[in-house]
Amino acid sequence: MKFAIRDDDTSYFTKPVDLEKVYGSIWNRCPVSLAIVPFHACTKSKGIPQKYWSGDKTFPVGENKPLVAFLKKKIKEGKVSIMLHGYSHKNYLTGPEFVAGDNLYEKVKEGKRYLEKVFGVEIKSFVPPHNKISEEGRQAVAKAGLNMACHQSYLPWLRKMNWKNAKEKALFYLVSQQLHYYPFVLQEKGYKELQCVSLVPSKTLKDLQNEFMVAAKEYGSFCLNTHYWEVKGEMKQTLDEFMKWAHTFMPRYGQVDDLFYG
Repeated sequence: MKFAIRDDDTSYFTKPVDLEKVYGSIWNRCPVSLAIVPFHACTKSKGIPQKYWSGDKTFPVGENKPLVAFLKKKIKEGKVSIMLHGYSHKNYLTGPEFVAGDNLYEKVKEGKRYLEKVFGVEIKSFVPPHNKISEEGRQAVAKAGLNMACHQSYLPWLRKMNWKNAKEKALFYLVSQQLHYYPFVLQEKGYKELQCVSLVPSKTLKDLQNEFMVAAKEYGSFCLNTHYWEVKGEMKQTLDEFMKWAHTFMPRYGQVDDLFYG
């Protein structure tokens, strides 16, 4: 089975030491795919300092020179890969950025272009902020030529059905009703989508193991979703114990991009 780690919210506000504390003992074995916010807005978010929760300024990730240098080194070493995480991660009164925002295709296109320029890599995957995305957002991702890693971005049976993915969606529905995790790639119109499993404060080691075994038994893919700023204390212990346990199954470690192919 394939195994990848997706970490969200790296941005202008991220310090290299923040990532090193969480993944320094992990990315020598399993690369970490970072979903990066290209132009972080002043918005209420636990992932940025509270003093930046209000205001009109935006913060391009490329202006954090120490972070960019650190990540370029990790990319070269094969320890890190880059994905696009929204545009500004702005939270609106009516919902997150890729539900309530506008000009979504232009934002995907510009965010992709900017990250490619800053890090010198091709951006192939998109992660919607808060794992929420509208139909307009989904079409924007497809038009930009990106695949998408998320949770159940919105219920699959509400989407336009076509015969090419009818079987996958039917299975997705059956699995999600009991396990909330489908371990295979969904072939959507113009792009591919992969569901991820979140490590959150309420998730136990046993929970992660159960969801991992869904993928292992089906020879599918397992994508663990984390937020570096949240992984500390008991969560860090859970992550480390899970990674040690999962390694006994000898999964094929790779980037999130790799899960969409092969």
